[in-house]
Amino acid sequence: MRFAGIDVFPRASATVMYDDNLLISNRDLTNTLSDVQWVLSPGLTLVAGDAAAALPGSITLDQLRSLLNYSLVDDASKPQRFIGIDLVPNFNLFTDHDEFNIVDYFARLSAGYKFSKLALGLDQDFARSTAKENSVGSRVTTRTYLTRLKSKYDISDRTSVEVNGGYSRLDYETADFQGYQDFRNEDWLNRQLGEKLTVGVGGTFGYLDPQGSASQTYEQGLVRASYRLTGKIDLRASGGFEFRQYDSGISDTLNPVFSLSGIYQLNYSTTITLEAHRRVEASPFSDYNYEVLGFYAGLRKQFFGRVYAGIVAGYDNLEYVFTSSGEGQDRSDNFFSGQVNLEYELNRRWSANLFYIYRQDDSSQEQFSYNNNMVGLQVLWKW
Repeated sequence: MRFAGIDVFPRASATVMYDDNLLISNRDLTNTLSDVQWVLSPGLTLVAGDAAAALPGSITLDQLRSLLNYSLVDDASKPQRFIGIDLVPNFNLFTDHDEFNIVDYFARLSAGYKFSKLALGLDQDFARSTAKENSVGSRVTTRTYLTRLKSKYDISDRTSVEVNGGYSRLDYETADFQGYQDFRNEDWLNRQLGEKLTVGVGGTFGYLDPQGSASQTYEQGLVRASYRLTGKIDLRASGGFEFRQYDSGISDTLNPVFSLSGIYQLNYSTTITLEAHRRVEASPFSDYNYEVLGFYAGLRKQFFGRVYAGIVAGYDNLEYVFTSSGEGQDRSDNFFSGQVNLEYELNRRWSANLFYIYRQDDSSQEQFSYNNNMVGLQVLWKW
């Protein structure tokens, strides 16, 4: 639908799910809470600019943001200017435990603009949501804010520079856990090697301000590469080292960091996805960071034109690091997750998805170890 030059894409989903461990309580307890959860999620995406001509059909904000992974200068066929807004409230209702009833809110914005050699982008996110968090071993409500500013200037047809900035903030709606603010700058020099491969060298400078701990500064030296084979492979990887300093007075640290993401279209009906990472983050507990090392892999297969089967499996290891003088408690978590789903597309507007999710955390502090099973059905409609 189009009104006053703005493309409007409404959508909605309804989900019913049985959850056998609402609070991800310790696996040894016999009185874990279980319930049936009902979720109603109406959504609306508004898009202005010339994106509709390049993205036929229903447009999502994630599609717009994928344009910013590549400079708008690279390809004249891409939209040259656009702005998109996505709004979603989630109404969560529980059959037996109505004390957990809550409304979550999600709002996102993405914009891009092209000059002759310069491309600019802006992403802005806000979310108020309640979810299970492994670190604290329960359901928590958080408010998150995320701002990303992107710029890319083409020095030549094969060489470009990027200057990007970011701000993220996490607040807990309880004083039991600490949130944080993170200010970040990334600078890159990129070189295209052939039609499919682009490499880059860059640096990151950041300032982390946890609410209940001493502040930290960090610098990263990174190299990255992206490989694109149209309709077949999209692979991105970056890696390097992070130097981190602590205002608490402890010694500086040096850690490897990396990220990897890839999509492989095996054939017209089969898609393989892969993601891996190692990073350092502020934990919900004062005077602790954690180092995260993990991966996720997925397979999606199409059958009979309208039926899709998918499986996703992942693993994360979290090593908690004490960031203050003195001695802290050792903690290490091994988190496993898996999901199987079967989706049926009735037509281009209606679809249904039957899913099963398994989550498990094995922690060195036994009170945080749990098992969790969820099974449900989701029905989706989009314009």
